[in-house]
Amino acid sequence: MIPHAPILAVFLPLLAAFVLPLVSLLERRYKIPLAKEWVSAIFVIAEVMVVFSVFPDAKSSVVAYQLGGWAPPLGIVLAIDALSALAALIIVTVGALVFIYSFIYMRRESGVEHYYALLFLLLGGCVGVVFTGDIFNFYVFFEIMSIASYALVAFRRHLWGIEAAIKYLIVGSLGTSFILLGIVFLYGRFGTLTMANIMELMGQVAARDLVIPLTCFLVGIGIKVAMVPFHFWLPDAYQGAPSPVSAFFSGATATVGVYAIARIVYVLFGAASVGSLLVVLGLITMVVGALMALVQRDLKRLLAYSGISQMGYVLVGLGLGTALGIQGALFHIFNNAVYKTLLFMLVGAVIWRVGTSRMDELGGLWKNMPITAFMFLLGSLAIAGIPPLNGFASKWMIYLAGIEYGGWGYVVTAIALIVSALTLAYFLKALSSVFLGQRPSHLANVKEPPAAMLLPAMVLAVLCVVFGVLPQLGVDLVEPAQRAISDLNGYIVGVMGG
Repeated sequence: MIPHAPILAVFLPLLAAFVLPLVSLLERRYKIPLAKEWVSAIFVIAEVMVVFSVFPDAKSSVVAYQLGGWAPPLGIVLAIDALSALAALIIVTVGALVFIYSFIYMRRESGVEHYYALLFLLLGGCVGVVFTGDIFNFYVFFEIMSIASYALVAFRRHLWGIEAAIKYLIVGSLGTSFILLGIVFLYGRFGTLTMANIMELMGQVAARDLVIPLTCFLVGIGIKVAMVPFHFWLPDAYQGAPSPVSAFFSGATATVGVYAIARIVYVLFGAASVGSLLVVLGLITMVVGALMALVQRDLKRLLAYSGISQMGYVLVGLGLGTALGIQGALFHIFNNAVYKTLLFMLVGAVIWRVGTSRMDELGGLWKNMPITAFMFLLGSLAIAGIPPLNGFASKWMIYLAGIEYGGWGYVVTAIALIVSALTLAYFLKALSSVFLGQRPSHLANVKEPPAAMLLPAMVLAVLCVVFGVLPQLGVDLVEPAQRAISDLNGYIVGVMGG
């Protein structure tokens, strides 16, 4: 592991967010070409190297980093186990690909130095949430992530983007307020903010005394992951944001939300007893998301609702609470980050060339953009769970977990299968509307986007195939994280010692 890697992983993106506006100022004054892009690339590469260096150590034990040398519970600690490392791995991988994609996509935009600064701020907030072992700093990094998200949604200053950002701000602030309220209740009860220390003391408190803080966390995090009925902000935010931002949201911030549920509900509270509630909410979320996606005429809104539906599968897997169900959920959030980021990048490529994401204004683009069309088909089949692509592998694990559970688990599996069929239906509709059929005359000269924009999408398309054909790679990746969720004592000893 790189020395001081945990703190560097949090510090580097935050430093980049402050450095980039200065770099852009020097770029304009001294006419340095692409300075902000090169500096962004350097910081992104450094961030990926740091996080990847932590992953091997965190797979087998808890990496605890004490800030200022102060031991917990008095000091602030970064605590990285296999669950944290998996989430960070997804976040920085998606983040790196989004930055590469943005270098071309955002050249037409003004104020790009602010865009990169905000994107680094968002990246730093995401990594901070999954690496902190302190529940108050969990909230602080959630706020950093949220504030950067609001600004990025409104980045273009279009009316619909500003409207979506205000809606997101109001609902998101409500979510973080619930999280803060839950922290207040926990601190009032236990007198400590270190999560491992709270876990040690949980056995001293009656279960009924934890209902209110657990409810606060479930509502607050439920808003962040767009769980039905808290989902209404997400389609507007995804539609209003620039396509690279939507790609980052769908891959990285969605992963943070799932991490928060796993860390707080399962590890902090040990509340596997709310599993049935998570399953019910997950089923409602996947069905509502799929039905809403079916009636959309805008590609970005369709992808947004499909993301809500896919989050339902993750909630169901976590709610079932079995080793297979949790592994399926974690594998599915990894796969979701791959194919949803891919699909948003491809939709962004269409918008970049054509200027619209309205499906009734498109058609016949397969002839003009065959590479984009093929990768969109690949991503569509993956998200629908068609073998041998990666979405099938993780969904199959969740189906088997429902059957293994028995009883109403069969109903869960049946509903999940029906939703997968609906997913295939609305993505085939999107594919037909955009890439097949009659091509409008004004689209006759449309071309593929630049190779530098297609490259990140190609990487993700290859991952869709690799983790579908070789699903054991995904199982091996998420199995340590599943064990970390179940190993309460290992986390406590790793952070507190003894």
